[in-house]
Amino acid sequence: MIVDRGLHSPHAIRPRMTRVHPVVRAALWISVAVNALGVVVFAPLAVGRPSPLLPVALSPFLAGQVGFVIALFGGVYFWLARQPTIHRPLLVVGGLGKLGFFGLTVAYAVAGVVPAHVALSAIPDLVLGAVFLWTVQGLGR
Repeated sequence: MIVDRGLHSPHAIRPRMTRVHPVVRAALWISVAVNALGVVVFAPLAVGRPSPLLPVALSPFLAGQVGFVIALFGGVYFWLARQPTIHRPLLVVGGLGKLGFFGLTVAYAVAGVVPAHVALSAIPDLVLGAVFLWTVQGLGR
């Protein structure tokens, strides 16, 4: 017996989606802006020039890779912000990405690799990551 598992079948496996709370949609749009700023920070380094917003030397290759990942996440946030419902696993990845960036930035600031003000500039990522994970837990509905 063949079971139809197409999208319209009652047996279809559908990804977990959630309605978008206005706070979550705002957080996604803010994330687009924050990530765009991140791309601006790494773009000069990616072409071998110093970045006035990042007081750390970085090879153009690594700066280009980091800038690309930041742009990719920003594109996903842009796409999610425009959707009528949100794909929850993408919010988990986005939230962990934001919290990971914040955690690494604080760790490097504590170790003296970057100035403390760089860690402070990562606080929006902490807040946005918390909002994303708050939503996934079902509290943001």
